[in-house]
Amino acid sequence: MKTKKIYMNDWLTTNARNQTQPADKWYVDFANRLLPLIDSSPLYAGHTFYDLTQTAIRVSLYFYDTIAQSGGWKVFCNKYRQLYHQTLPFYDCTDYIDDEINLPDVCLLLWDSLSQPALLPDEDHPELQAFADLHAPFHFQNPYDKELLALAGKLYDEMDSLFEEAPIGEIPSPDSWMMNSQVLETPSLPLPEITPDSRLTKDVERCLKYSNGYPLLYFATYRELHTFLTQELKWEDHPDGLLADLKDEKNFVIYANAKGMLMAPGVAACFCDARNAAYHASTAAAEAYKLFCLPGHCPFDLLKYGMQHGLLPDAQLPFPQGKEVLQNNWDFITRYFLDEYYEGE
Repeated sequence: MKTKKIYMNDWLTTNARNQTQPADKWYVDFANRLLPLIDSSPLYAGHTFYDLTQTAIRVSLYFYDTIAQSGGWKVFCNKYRQLYHQTLPFYDCTDYIDDEINLPDVCLLLWDSLSQPALLPDEDHPELQAFADLHAPFHFQNPYDKELLALAGKLYDEMDSLFEEAPIGEIPSPDSWMMNSQVLETPSLPLPEITPDSRLTKDVERCLKYSNGYPLLYFATYRELHTFLTQELKWEDHPDGLLADLKDEKNFVIYANAKGMLMAPGVAACFCDARNAAYHASTAAAEAYKLFCLPGHCPFDLLKYGMQHGLLPDAQLPFPQGKEVLQNNWDFITRYFLDEYYEGE
């Protein structure tokens, strides 16, 4: 740490600028002042120097935006409030002051810096697929981790001690440095309800006839699913079997709705439904959070149906208070981790 530091170019790159302005040096120096605090925290043990510098720069950017009352932090806060009619996810903001620094803000910055969505496949760059596969697991940082709260307090104190002398930047920071602003603008759509005027596919009609009008069907094994598809939906069998790539899967859910028939393998154990013989409470408690965080793991309409109808009561993140965090913030969490899969096909 004695020989490593944040340079002006690091700050300009994060700000998507080529030219400096008078306030920049002050905020670069401030970011360097934060580095030893971040480096000494157990939260960042094993992290690269790049990770540390990015955290320091982002906290400095937050300070920059708060002093100027503009930029990406303000964009995030405004859009979040418009969506959820509350100040921030996860944290108590009872004593929050809009035009000043706030400890919950710093906590959320650290949560964001330490959380890691899974990398999505890149169709335009297939050579990167192996890298994406290796990094497919995601990380959901516990927002109440004691080390996170302790570091947030130290960073907040540094800002508080310099609040009166921090200069006002002339150029706003980028809109999306905190979070992709587009995903915060994506509307939450109503579920595709079936009405008397709906033009349903044959598969949906047969699913609903089989279930007496209930939109969800559950199958514990591939054999059960295969029997349903061939005997009830009248799908033609094939020598290799129907949907042969799913032969090794289990715990299927079919969601028959006005848009069509959705099928999801590996998720039925998470759905607490009297009609679902595959439901398993301990599996749901241990695994259901992945439906909210892994892109493509569960069709979004099915996930939304489950939440709106109370079918995922066991879903919890794997840390203390994890159920409260997930159940109270599930829409924000899916926006953050699913990104383009939020309300996606």
